[in-house]
Amino acid sequence: MDRIAQVSCCSANAKIRKGSNSPMPRPKPTPRQEETVHSIEKKISRECQRLAEVRNAECFPLILGERTIGVSLVDEVYDELTSGKYQSETLDVIVESGGGNIHAAYNLALLFRQHGSMKLTFIVPRWAKSAATLLICGGDEILMTPVAELGPLDPQITATDPFQQRMESFSPLHIESTLQLIRDEFRDGSAELAKGLMQRLQFPLTLGSFKKSLDVGREYLVKLLSARMLKGDNDPKKAERIGDVLTTGYADHGWCITVQEAKDLGLSAHEIDGDALKIVWKIHKLSKRKSELYQQEKRAKIEEKIKEIQIQETEEFARISPSLEPKEMKDFRLGEWASREFDETRRQK
Repeated sequence: MDRIAQVSCCSANAKIRKGSNSPMPRPKPTPRQEETVHSIEKKISRECQRLAEVRNAECFPLILGERTIGVSLVDEVYDELTSGKYQSETLDVIVESGGGNIHAAYNLALLFRQHGSMKLTFIVPRWAKSAATLLICGGDEILMTPVAELGPLDPQITATDPFQQRMESFSPLHIESTLQLIRDEFRDGSAELAKGLMQRLQFPLTLGSFKKSLDVGREYLVKLLSARMLKGDNDPKKAERIGDVLTTGYADHGWCITVQEAKDLGLSAHEIDGDALKIVWKIHKLSKRKSELYQQEKRAKIEEKIKEIQIQETEEFARISPSLEPKEMKDFRLGEWASREFDETRRQK
């Protein structure tokens, strides 16, 4: 039972019926009160078992929520795949991810291939964006719900602006558009503006390395597609064309690539249907609820820690207050009042 349910029951035990020595009956917990992250994980596991029976393939859920694909994830997936739970050579991997490290995604794709050597299918309930798109291109087939979306592979780079002294995120594709803007200003606009823009550019070698990062995702993608999904395809250049489009062919990194557009690109993508669709969508809804509960539990722990600190500070004040000067007493009370006002405002919201 979660914290909310515990508090409700304790409060009910504390109340006594008027004219009676027996406690008030406990209110019946609602389904939401009984939910915990652990209970949701059990439900997801049961749905994965159902999907495995429907599709006659082992099911591996890679549902990341707010977590990104990274090196540590590769280690965790390797440990899980080699734990003895996965014996079949036919593997379905459910992917929900906004992306992450492109190198880790490539490594994961190769890892899943080893355990889905006969048939490897990636299933996307809602999204597999950026590096997650690279990952799912490592299988034989991609199954998507009607609202699932993939995304372009242009890497997102975070760097410090040396002039503004702040962090900025951008795509290497922005570099070329900036250079074109400078060319246009020199040719048809203001030469002074063009010179000013050039002075704000970072070191040329840095810009070159940023642009080169586009080639990394493209080469990884071509290698994955050529070795599995498009192996033996009549068009030997198809993988390269798909690589070009996914790395440089979209105006925005958040572009929504639907199942139909994935097909048009040349990927082996299909819309999932029937009982499998119902199960996959239920897994998606459960994973959303799990993320919500995780955030609630996280906030509750933080608030509990803040209260502990406040109690410690109050005890410390009680110990040292006799030695405080009148002005110090006033400052402490103002701080205490501000804290109460903050708590009241938060309660009203």
